[in-house]
Amino acid sequence: MKRSWINIALLAVLSCLVVKYSDKVFALAVLLVDILKPLVYGFVIAYVLDILMKKLEKIYFPKRTDPWVQKTRRPVCVFASFLLVILFVVLLLTLVIPALSDAVLVLTKDIPVAFVRFQRWLADIAAAAGYENLEKFLTSLKIDWNSVYDKLGGFLTKGIGSLFNSAFSVANLLVSFTVTGVISVIFAIYMLFQKENLRRQLHKLAKVYLPKQWSGRIESFFALAHGTFTSFISGQLLEACILGSLCIIGMLLLGLPYAVMTGAIVGVSALIPVMGAYIGAFVGAFVILTVSPLKALIFLVFLVILQQVEGNLIYPRVVGGSIGLPGIWVLAAVTVGGGLLGVTGMLVGVPLTATFYKWIRDDVNERLQENRTVRLPHVVEDMEQVPRK
Repeated sequence: MKRSWINIALLAVLSCLVVKYSDKVFALAVLLVDILKPLVYGFVIAYVLDILMKKLEKIYFPKRTDPWVQKTRRPVCVFASFLLVILFVVLLLTLVIPALSDAVLVLTKDIPVAFVRFQRWLADIAAAAGYENLEKFLTSLKIDWNSVYDKLGGFLTKGIGSLFNSAFSVANLLVSFTVTGVISVIFAIYMLFQKENLRRQLHKLAKVYLPKQWSGRIESFFALAHGTFTSFISGQLLEACILGSLCIIGMLLLGLPYAVMTGAIVGVSALIPVMGAYIGAFVGAFVILTVSPLKALIFLVFLVILQQVEGNLIYPRVVGGSIGLPGIWVLAAVTVGGGLLGVTGMLVGVPLTATFYKWIRDDVNERLQENRTVRLPHVVEDMEQVPRK
């Protein structure tokens, strides 16, 4: 009892010191995050590549026990994993960069013409319906596009100028980015080669320094998190590729403009749960609207049908029920995660919430089962004695 009171007193004193010197503590925390950033990036790279590496190791002479196969399996699969990811990123950039340039061209060139066309279309509808005042209002509505572009250009120039205000800051940013990237990749390679040793070391540390009950719970939690994150990452990537490809093929068959650009945007935005579908639909419809309002409407109808097919047929088969998170919690995870960490929070929030949801659900069911067994043991015994059909 005396020791517990001493621990409580020490915790209270430490909390007071943290509150009193909160600015210094916060600065120290930011410094530590900056220092550990390459290691965190390296862990993320290693974790994502490990999913691919495991699949490649099952393909690389899985039944051979020759020494040269055993020695070369890990290096070959690590190198192949990096190569496949690099090829995927290059392919994605070859689709996205032209798509972005086309989008910028649309924004600067085609929007004024499309706005006039859309304005006339609405005015004709108002005239046919007999709304003369609305027709006059739509006809008289004019926008000074030069002023809009000047303000937008000034805003972008000011933002870029404040970010890159000198050649030194640009060079410093490039050097910092390069060093962080190189350290992260090296750390990821070491983790991929030594992942079994790291797992054994962490297991020993947990056994030695943590109580037995805590070590078992923590290991079960991380095992559950690993399974959830692995299924979510692999499933989301495959689903995004399938959805983007189907969107491009469908738009080409329907004769809709900007098929490759819109398909790439829809595929990339599909990586974001819940919100990604709306982002892809809005951007695609907005770009196609510059060509034809009718084709933009056709695109929206097509995308709604495609989303239904994806949600009811593709997603359950590709991602499966491994996430096991109800829709309301998915929406909550995306909202909270996006508010805290932006797009990264949207991506991480769903599997993290699913992990906690499953962990708490299993713990609650286990405790309820224990309570039933303790409070009504005769009922449990009677149920066990009933012959099973």
